[in-house]
Amino acid sequence: MEKQYMARVQRLQGFLKDSRIDYMLVTSMDSIYYLSGATYMPLERPFFIVVKQNGEPELIVPRLEQAHMRKIKGFGEIKSYFEYPSIEGENWYDRLCDLTGENAIIGIEPSLSVQNKEKINAKKTVIIDEIDRMRMVKDDEEIAAVKYASMWTDKGMKLLHQSLYRGQSVLETVMPTNKIKTGVVAATDFNYLTSSFLTAGWPAPKSAQPHSLPDLNSRMGDGPIVLMSFNRVNGYAAECERTVFLNEPTKRERELFGYMIKAREIAFSMLKPGARCHDIDMATRTYFESVGCGENVLHRTGHGIGMGNHERPWISAGSDDVLQENMIISVEPAIYFNDIGGFRHSDTVLITKDGYEIITKYPTSIEELMVKQARVLSKVKGAIIRKSIGY
Repeated sequence: MEKQYMARVQRLQGFLKDSRIDYMLVTSMDSIYYLSGATYMPLERPFFIVVKQNGEPELIVPRLEQAHMRKIKGFGEIKSYFEYPSIEGENWYDRLCDLTGENAIIGIEPSLSVQNKEKINAKKTVIIDEIDRMRMVKDDEEIAAVKYASMWTDKGMKLLHQSLYRGQSVLETVMPTNKIKTGVVAATDFNYLTSSFLTAGWPAPKSAQPHSLPDLNSRMGDGPIVLMSFNRVNGYAAECERTVFLNEPTKRERELFGYMIKAREIAFSMLKPGARCHDIDMATRTYFESVGCGENVLHRTGHGIGMGNHERPWISAGSDDVLQENMIISVEPAIYFNDIGGFRHSDTVLITKDGYEIITKYPTSIEELMVKQARVLSKVKGAIIRKSIGY
């Protein structure tokens, strides 16, 4: 990946020249990893890459990070400050001013805190989202990394779905997380600073609140259950969600599930380079309104996936993002009913030259997602887990 890091830095340098910005202060953990492959623990001590229009980027890091940052290839001097905070003249912003001077125009990332922004001594600071824009289109190595994460994400969904039973606690749906993590550790060089794992299940009707946190002792029963598998493996992420049932769905539940599937089909039919993200979201929202579910839409049709589970492009009304080949997005139009539950599938999807490729592969039909087995062994395991934790 070293050539990719260098190419990304050079592209950013071209942007700085065109924009007449002297330096770019790269501060977010993901952006630093994107440009250098460097991993670190982002505690309270600021950590920066300083990119100039020409030449090698330089690092400003706390002294305790200095030695192990020498592993980064293609970078210049590593400047350090002692601690945070430090005495006058020895803070990170003093080191930055030593490098840039007081008359520079410095680009900063949108995520830089106001507190740190106010410490920068420069002629002018300009908020720049160029790295976010660069990250939207993936190179071959990034696509391979997301596909690898998707493979583990499908495994997480399979573990969730195949262990589901009536009376299962939410707590038990979190347990496959450990199996996924253990599998990744055993299968590859594992970077715990750029990896995270999450499986979970939302029972009905709590599944109508997609960003809620169900009581861990809540139990699975009738109605639409939303299962999620979100994983980031060595820096790159994937997600898969499915709406499943432990009972024969009612006529109304089948109808609402069908609406969700139809909205997905509408979104997929529009996926190709040049498609406006605004238009895709408006199409699914218009469809939901046409079947009387407009008030039951709580979120956009999708979002970008890459180093984070949520990044640009935003598949949302009002977005000015346009799909390009090698973007990776989620497709997840959904509807929610407080008295019934939520209806949401989500997949990780690659935009190709002529259309799209669905990277996550778990089944989507209502018949395949119904659980009809008693699953006695899962019940026994669940009872042991709950007893050991005190639930």
